[in-house]
Amino acid sequence: MHVTRVLIQEHVLIKQVLILLDRSRQALETGDPVPALFFEKAVTFCEQFADQFHHFKEEFLLFGMLSYKKQGELDTAMGVLRYQHERCKQSIARIKTALPRYEENDEMAVTRVLENLSVYVSLLHRHIGMEDRIFFPMAEKALSSEEADSLEAQFAQQAQRFGSAETVFATHQTLADELNTILATG
Repeated sequence: MHVTRVLIQEHVLIKQVLILLDRSRQALETGDPVPALFFEKAVTFCEQFADQFHHFKEEFLLFGMLSYKKQGELDTAMGVLRYQHERCKQSIARIKTALPRYEENDEMAVTRVLENLSVYVSLLHRHIGMEDRIFFPMAEKALSSEEADSLEAQFAQQAQRFGSAETVFATHQTLADELNTILATG
């Protein structure tokens, strides 16, 4: 039983984008320009893939099942992970809000993008590590094979809202590749 393998595979794609976001952060720190288009596409990736597609499966499907099954035993751990999701969403929203002024080379907007990139990259790297190494193995042990099968079916059903899991993954892999190209040529 490896119901969390889907989430871990999605983490691999998210980490690819985190590496690019970290490179953009380093560029901004040294005064190198990063095209606004990079951040616009990065915000799209983070909002659509990480928040709407991936975190939904974690928070509403996996956490929901575990909360019901474990009768509150894992609520603290899930609360921490939910808080981290929310802080990441806030950072992306603040980057998005700063982009119009960022395009005008407004230094305050550059600072806002930089500070929220730092929070997002650092927090999400830690968050993914916690899930992959600690929380997901614990979840795998807690779920019966019937529950894991049910969760996998729910993951697939949720993916259908976006077309299919393969389509969503391919679309966002392409977006990650575009981010890499923009950053390399920017």
